[in-house]
Amino acid sequence: MIRNFDGYDIVTSGENFARGREATRQGVLRRLRLFVGEYFLDSTAGTPWFDEILGKSERDIAELALRGRIATSPGVVAISEFRMNFEPRYRRLRVEARLIDANNEQFAISFDEDLMHG
Repeated sequence: MIRNFDGYDIVTSGENFARGREATRQGVLRRLRLFVGEYFLDSTAGTPWFDEILGKSERDIAELALRGRIATSPGVVAISEFRMNFEPRYRRLRVEARLIDANNEQFAISFDEDLMHG
């Protein structure tokens, strides 16, 4: 994952790339933000926000969909903790999780999004 830019140019080498836990953390958050059908090369890729999470879905189904999306992220081996808080009236979702990566290191992610306004 790209960590930063040099001016307006994307830096393609050196210390500007996240590695290890940070790269995995960024990848998980990127996967959660991608809606199903949004990626033009694979319309089946993405988080099923409209089908399984938002709207009239049961909380268990939404939680299962989010856990699955996180657990199948590259570099993630296991989820050791998972908490979800969803405010349907405002379409605000908060997910906090502790993950174990391929190097057997633990780290936390926090996904706090206002899903109505992007």
